[in-house]
Amino acid sequence: MTHIRGPHQTRTATARASRRARLVILVAAVATLLAGWSYKHPVKANAAATPSPNAEAPIAINLETLEPKVVRPGDTLQLAGTMKNTSSDPLTSVSISLRVSQQRITTRYDLARQSDPATQIGFVLSSTRQRFGTVEPGTTVYWSMSVPVRGIGLPTSPSMFGAYPLAIEATATRDRSTEHARLPTTLMWMPEGAQLTPTKVSWLWPLIDGVHRGMGDTFFDDDLAKDLAPNGRIGKLTSIAADANLPLTYVVDPALVDDAAAMAATAPASSGGASSSSPKPSPVTPEVPSVAAPSAKSATPTPSRTEAKQQDRSPSASAPPAPYRVQDSDATTPGTGATVAAGWLAELKALVTKPGSALMGVPYGDPDLVALERAGLRKEITITRSTGQSTLLAHLAPPSLPGVVWPVDNVLDEPTLDDLSSDLVTTVVLSDSVLAPRDPDALAGPRTDLQTASGTVSVVLTDSTIDALIANPDAVTGGPRVAEQRFLAETMLITEQRPGAGSSLVLAPPRNADPSNPYLRAMLTDTGMAPWLHMVDLGVIAAQPSDDIARQPISYPAKARDKELPQNTLAPIAALRDGLSRFTAVLDTGTSEPFLASANLAIVRAESSWWRANPARTSQIVSAVQASLEARTDKVVVSNPQLITLTSRKQKVPLTIVNNLPEPVTVQLRLSAVNPARLKVTPTPPFTIDGKGGRHEVLVEVEATTNGRFDVQAQLMTPETVARPFGKAVSFEVNSTAYGAVALAIAGSAAGLLFLLSGIRIFRRVRRGKRDGDAAPSTPDPADPADPADLSTTS
Repeated sequence: MTHIRGPHQTRTATARASRRARLVILVAAVATLLAGWSYKHPVKANAAATPSPNAEAPIAINLETLEPKVVRPGDTLQLAGTMKNTSSDPLTSVSISLRVSQQRITTRYDLARQSDPATQIGFVLSSTRQRFGTVEPGTTVYWSMSVPVRGIGLPTSPSMFGAYPLAIEATATRDRSTEHARLPTTLMWMPEGAQLTPTKVSWLWPLIDGVHRGMGDTFFDDDLAKDLAPNGRIGKLTSIAADANLPLTYVVDPALVDDAAAMAATAPASSGGASSSSPKPSPVTPEVPSVAAPSAKSATPTPSRTEAKQQDRSPSASAPPAPYRVQDSDATTPGTGATVAAGWLAELKALVTKPGSALMGVPYGDPDLVALERAGLRKEITITRSTGQSTLLAHLAPPSLPGVVWPVDNVLDEPTLDDLSSDLVTTVVLSDSVLAPRDPDALAGPRTDLQTASGTVSVVLTDSTIDALIANPDAVTGGPRVAEQRFLAETMLITEQRPGAGSSLVLAPPRNADPSNPYLRAMLTDTGMAPWLHMVDLGVIAAQPSDDIARQPISYPAKARDKELPQNTLAPIAALRDGLSRFTAVLDTGTSEPFLASANLAIVRAESSWWRANPARTSQIVSAVQASLEARTDKVVVSNPQLITLTSRKQKVPLTIVNNLPEPVTVQLRLSAVNPARLKVTPTPPFTIDGKGGRHEVLVEVEATTNGRFDVQAQLMTPETVARPFGKAVSFEVNSTAYGAVALAIAGSAAGLLFLLSGIRIFRRVRRGKRDGDAAPSTPDPADPADPADLSTTS
């Protein structure tokens, strides 16, 4: 039976259709606006911040295989992994399938969004569905898929190469409710005829292992022997780099090379190379003394003269060098890593001198640069850099990037940057997170310039998103293979940013990178394999022009400041450096004092950022250097005279200076009274004292302004124009009797003069008496004047 609509029914249906059409148009318009807003306001992708998928789902999916990594027409996609029931209930009707999308990911923001398990993409390939029935709690099942690429329907246009969304999706029934879990990843698609300009990629390969020595040659522990071994952390990093055979930028801590060289110097010489624990022969063959001739009691026959000479020239006649020493409680024990260290040094030297590779050194010990700047130790930054450069030159190879600095955690503050610029640093490597573009839509590159008080500094920016992937692949749920695929997708999207001009990218693994996870090796291998990436050393990217993108002022995160070495720990270094400077000033210019070199290395080791978690070690090293300096300074002393008596107002005082150092020193002597008004001292010129118990007597002219006893100090001074105190002052007493003797001399002179005048008067009276006895006495005339003799003697 056929129903015919009436006019009213027709109008009603037409109105409904019109309303539906308007609703569809409205939804489409809103979706378009939202899509446009998201395109114009992208958010920086952050692998570490990707939300954990299926946080409440009872199913955990892991991806172990996704091959090939770069899919081309005609390939068959192979996927495999595991699925686990993480709930406490049985799961029924469990199935797993593959979900794909034919829409290419165009921005890194979209990649981050589609990496969220809550984002549903594309459609399910029904041919991939696998059913597992019931899965008990805690049970893990294995799944695998084989999918011809042609069945996915990816676009064949050469310009449509790139990253495409892909997800493994699981469903199950749990207590009458349906559970879903999704593991998102990407498919890297390269259609025939695809053309692109590869992105230049520079890997900073860190060979940094902290500080293992303080003052002297004794090691804190023997951990470095383990780290340098083929199965150790540093040994594996070196092996990965060698196996990759790619042009890497090796960022080496000179302290690590210095420690390894000290260990290798005690390796036994061998014509057959190192032992089986090291694949490379030792580059160090130390000269060793000949073995002493056997004694008469020895059962070995005494060789003839000819045989003895031949044995002296033979390597077998040399005694093996003493092993390096390792601190063990209050004693030391022999180290075990000499041969391993020698082999590692040889392997590293071959790598850094390989064509295409670059060698860049951090300052010696990888110091806490910002903490040093904040502590007022600006000169220490220069010292750590120069010490590091000379160490690499002596034990490894000349650095190919001597003007580049890569600070700890990829961050610096402005004052430290200014100081580096004044120290002829041309380039610094920082994280792009500390120099964000002012315009979030700007297409920023890895190169910019910063103006400092000393001029322009080139800045190379590492990619913080990919750095987070390298540092912590576990932040990406689904296993290392998912993180590796995310790495490939991130680099592909960077390449797509500049399809014709080409992009650049700098990757910086953490300084304590752990190569035990195969993920790091896989990422490095992928970099050399991906057709959209081209490996170069850091110098190539550093030489590129600035991207001229306006950026925010350089930021120094609060968390970075919280991790710095404490200021009170670094504060004593300034006084210690001044003491070393004074000690150096008294030595002859040509004097080679091993203590000074040892003290300098100890101080820069104390400034290492590796002591952030253990600042007590910094204090321990500084205290050891201070004690050693004081012990040496105290060997140049003024013999204490205890008491000196001054018998005249001006007098030369003899003082003896003794030098028990092995080298001669040049000093000058300064005397001063505790009350300066009581003593004036004539300065003495500098004088030289021979070493090994040499003595020198100095006559210091002094002038006492008062009498009595008073305290005086004798202080040795450096021979500089502006002299500085050297060593401890010696206190003694001066007894000035000069003014008592003067008074006695004056009184004696007065008494003598009085006695002389009295004698003259008596003599004249006696003589006059004799004359009066010869002549008659007469009455004197009152008008006559008195006798002149009487007048002259009247007192």
